[in-house]
Amino acid sequence: MEIIKNLTATLLFFLVGCTSNPFWEDKPSKKVKIEGYVFANERVSDASVFVYVEELNVFTYTDSSGYFLIDLLNLESEVGNFSGSVRVFYYLHNYKVAYSTLFITNGRLTGSQTDFDEYGTLIEPVILQKLLSLELSINNVWDRSNADSLRFSLTLMSHDEPVSFLSYVNVLSDPRRYVPSGILLKSNQNDAVYFDENDADLIQRTDLNSNDILQLEYNVSPNGFLPFVIDDYISLEQQLVQNGSHLILPYVFIIQENIPQKILSSMGINNVQNISADYFTMPIDMVLKTIFIQ
Repeated sequence: MEIIKNLTATLLFFLVGCTSNPFWEDKPSKKVKIEGYVFANERVSDASVFVYVEELNVFTYTDSSGYFLIDLLNLESEVGNFSGSVRVFYYLHNYKVAYSTLFITNGRLTGSQTDFDEYGTLIEPVILQKLLSLELSINNVWDRSNADSLRFSLTLMSHDEPVSFLSYVNVLSDPRRYVPSGILLKSNQNDAVYFDENDADLIQRTDLNSNDILQLEYNVSPNGFLPFVIDDYISLEQQLVQNGSHLILPYVFIIQENIPQKILSSMGINNVQNISADYFTMPIDMVLKTIFIQ
């Protein structure tokens, strides 16, 4: 009888006294990650490449060496484990988008991969091909004290294949003509973003043949830049671009039909035909220019 009491007490200890059951506890989920290197040919800047995993909606940017690492979470759950193939996209705005295929079975990487190894490492680095080069030509000082307009040019050069892009124009009359517009300014003092709202009349598509060159000439009046959100409780004059250092970026959206919309929306761009401050979040390989406004 004493032996039975001891066995009963021991069993109760395991059932009640233990907060973690070593016999029935689920195994921890295996951490799944992907990594690799992405390079862009004919690069002129240190712009990062946006890496996006379709279906799983996870993303990151490459570092200065072109390396990326993404943890793939929530592949295993109580309602079922993820299985299927997903595309891993590599996006740099003025480069041809590329992707690799990743195979997942029951929440784990499949042993038979084509672009990655069984541990999630890219077998070969991804090399992006340039579609369009963009070069700004602008004075680094804009003196508005004499009511001078801001004038500058943007040279666009296509490469080995035709390319199309969207941009804004200002519609002028007598005679009727279209003048390039759609310019963003970002303050280096407080990150406020402005654009030439009154000049951005409509958006148009431009088609370039391969190895073609186009130059756009811009002209903005001294008080032509407005904030994206106007505060009705503050005078408009106080909300205009203030003196100081600003980053300048013309709105040029390169059209690629095979880019999932979620890539753009992950960067805050929900409608490519609407100029927005989020355009600054889209990685683009060009030498950005800073102007000092006085």
